[in-house]
Amino acid sequence: MNDREIKKRIESYRRKQKLSQADLAEKLSISQTAYYKIEKGNTSLISDHLPKIASALNLPEEALVLGYDPKDVESLEHSIAEKDRKITELEATIADKNRIIALQEELLRKN
Repeated sequence: MNDREIKKRIESYRRKQKLSQADLAEKLSISQTAYYKIEKGNTSLISDHLPKIASALNLPEEALVLGYDPKDVESLEHSIAEKDRKITELEATIADKNRIIALQEELLRKN
């Protein structure tokens, strides 16, 4: 996962817990400006920030990185089901495109 996605997850979890940036900054013992730079700015999360943020939000680091808690079976099953649904959609799209190609090839052979 990329840094931007992790930052979006952090913001989402923070909002779900009804915490302001100032609230989370206080839990992290940093200024609100420093926290803002983590969530919105160019501060890299690949440092000690990620474990501290996960701890402050009472989440495993995996929840921020992967988008789900691997220990939460229901969450994991939902994530797998969503990925399976996307795979099925992509397979259907590929099948449709293959049918279009086959029809185009058939038309070309007739001409």
